[in-house]
Amino acid sequence: MEIQQQLLQIKAPKPKRRVKIDENVDPESKSAAILRASKVQASLPPELPSFVKPMSPSHVSASFCLGLPKKFCDAHMPKQDETIVLVDEDDQEFNTKFLVEKTGLSSGWRAFSIGHKLREGDALVFQLIDRWKFKVYIVRVHGLNALVTVSRNQIEFGLRNSEIAEDMDIDLHQQSVQDKALVVLDQSGDGYADSDVLDGLRFSQSVLDFKDIQNIDDFSIVVDDLVIDSEIPKHFRIKYYELCHSQNSYLHENLLKGFNVKLAVGIILETVTIADAIKACKVDIARDDLATWDKTLKAFEDLGMKVGFLRARLCKLVGLLFELNELLEAKKNEQVKAEDEMRRIREVIKNLDVEIESLELKGKNLELAFCKEATAPW
Repeated sequence: MEIQQQLLQIKAPKPKRRVKIDENVDPESKSAAILRASKVQASLPPELPSFVKPMSPSHVSASFCLGLPKKFCDAHMPKQDETIVLVDEDDQEFNTKFLVEKTGLSSGWRAFSIGHKLREGDALVFQLIDRWKFKVYIVRVHGLNALVTVSRNQIEFGLRNSEIAEDMDIDLHQQSVQDKALVVLDQSGDGYADSDVLDGLRFSQSVLDFKDIQNIDDFSIVVDDLVIDSEIPKHFRIKYYELCHSQNSYLHENLLKGFNVKLAVGIILETVTIADAIKACKVDIARDDLATWDKTLKAFEDLGMKVGFLRARLCKLVGLLFELNELLEAKKNEQVKAEDEMRRIREVIKNLDVEIESLELKGKNLELAFCKEATAPW
């Protein structure tokens, strides 16, 4: 009887919650999101560890558990259960629980996922910015970049990565952009596919050859068939036009296909800012500042921006500073040597004065001795 009661008390196992699969997310969109996320990761400072995590159904629904790369956890994560802080793009912080045994985030991840409307196919970049604290960059699977055609090479790249993205994480960190490179993320939402206007953006019917542009009224900034003039403040747009006019070409025309539009906006604004700073700099500028600008422009150049002329100007300025500093250093060294020589000469003169005084005294004694000897009796 007791056995029967115990059996009755045993609860039937709870049915496993089915993971909802988003049938609207195609493999190409997933791979494109992973590719864009890898570009964002590549633009982060290399000294801060980071990884890319594609969102699978279990990450954004049902169990809401997020496994982290084991290799990353072994190298950078705590060795016991710990609270991990996630910082979003608005600098809002979310506490989550890291479980060592599962090498993943559990409690608190659900709130972060729902609060940011994460969905299958989104790709997140986790950057370890402090002890047990991550900055999280979200690249949407149906973000603004999903509107443009992804080139065949990009699709192949993304598909190769998506094959291992189901249960593994991607670490594509490159060192192409240094500390001060600007990072802007794709945070656009869904539902734009049937519209010709996207938050002030619009599709371009055609792009004028730059040689046909007579003035700024003819000038439009087009990235991946989208006119982004509305995203550029007027005074920046005027200055950017002047930079393009100086080179008789669109500085952005070689940006990678499928490039994040908001990142392109950030790069253009930063390019104008650096150009203004170069024009305004004086001879007393720190050489490190020039080096930082050059590193940032080098990163932009790697992405396709035509900023070689700005880097060439920086190179000349650095050369002039180096030449001036080298000449100053040489003259200072000459001055030190001359002063040392002067001290040595003064010491020699002092010794000579003593010797001369001694000889003059001997000369007086010699005169007396000479006279005495000359007048001595035979």
